[in-house]
Amino acid sequence: VINSSFVSLFSGAGGLDIGLELAGWRCAYASDIDPAAVQTLKANANRMLMAETFVEKADVRLLDSATVLAKAGQRRGDISLLVGGPPCQSWSSAGHQQGFDDPRGQLFKDFIRMADELDVRWLMFENVRGLLTARGPDGRPGSALEYIRSLLLERGFQTHVSLMNAADYGVPQRRERVFVV
Repeated sequence: VINSSFVSLFSGAGGLDIGLELAGWRCAYASDIDPAAVQTLKANANRMLMAETFVEKADVRLLDSATVLAKAGQRRGDISLLVGGPPCQSWSSAGHQQGFDDPRGQLFKDFIRMADELDVRWLMFENVRGLLTARGPDGRPGSALEYIRSLLLERGFQTHVSLMNAADYGVPQRRERVFVV
């Protein structure tokens, strides 16, 4: 039987985490660097959803799996899924699509590092539509996502990419996001 526990990085206000909990998963650990986001996460953790979640303000660059697992009350290999929404400013038109030249555009590497260290079976991250056409290290449109997927494949993660619109799932707004699973 697969453990249905997950770790959430770049958690924001916890929308993805709450959705996964409603689908039967259990968030063991959630963090974000933004204090307001962490305050919201903690408010959610005091309710029925995310009741057992260890929530903290943390910089993903400084996190290590041993600390996360200890705080989550888990061992290496116990966490089945790593989820998150790495900062989107690097890939959005509003952020001038600076991509990997923006330090926030490098944070996905810490997401991949943590997936490897935690020894998860699955991972899922979401980002803005601009990631589909963002330029990677070679400067070619679309190669940023190809590069991220190649780094995941090097770690043994085969990926599937989907562009999804929240409006198609009953949310009263058009919000297109790229999901990498």
